[in-house]
Amino acid sequence: MQRRDAIALPAALLAWPARAAEGDIAFRILRKGEAVGTHTVRFATRGAERVATSDLVIAPRVFGIVVYRYEHRYEEVTEGGRFRRVTSRLNRNGRIVEVRGERVAGAVLLDGTEGPQRLPEDAAPLSWWEMRRLGGRVPLFGTTTGRALDLAWETRRGAAGGPEFQCSGEVTASVAFDAAGRWVGFSARGDDGTDIVYAPA
Repeated sequence: MQRRDAIALPAALLAWPARAAEGDIAFRILRKGEAVGTHTVRFATRGAERVATSDLVIAPRVFGIVVYRYEHRYEEVTEGGRFRRVTSRLNRNGRIVEVRGERVAGAVLLDGTEGPQRLPEDAAPLSWWEMRRLGGRVPLFGTTTGRALDLAWETRRGAAGGPEFQCSGEVTASVAFDAAGRWVGFSARGDDGTDIVYAPA
């Protein structure tokens, strides 16, 4: 399970916006300084629901030929800032993994790589643009696996004016926000041990 007591959030974080500034998000993905993919997040409204559609594609090339393909698309629905449901499809070089999750009365029900699971009612996906979920505030689950994540967090004020979170454990990453709560930076350790870095598209 998630280590929520790894470090307490600074009191200043509570003064930052409860929700990020709206607007689609787009990054280029760099590996060793070379562009290898893109990540976009688009937002829409359906009645009282807010729908976020995340599209991540990593496809490095050697002499113009794609040598590896990682495609992850998922749709997350929230209502009033609370997680409602998520559907995810991952294509990791031809291996397909699908994950579904939904909040019901008293729990979040997941179906992923380890079969059906029941998580606490406040559990939510690890969606990097959702600032208020980070730092150990709620139990998180992976949208590529559909299981609870064991994570430790450190938090500090970042160069962009908002919080910067360092995550370790099952995921090693750094994510930054501006003063309006908008996701503006990211880096993570890849499967091969090489870091990937997000740059504005």
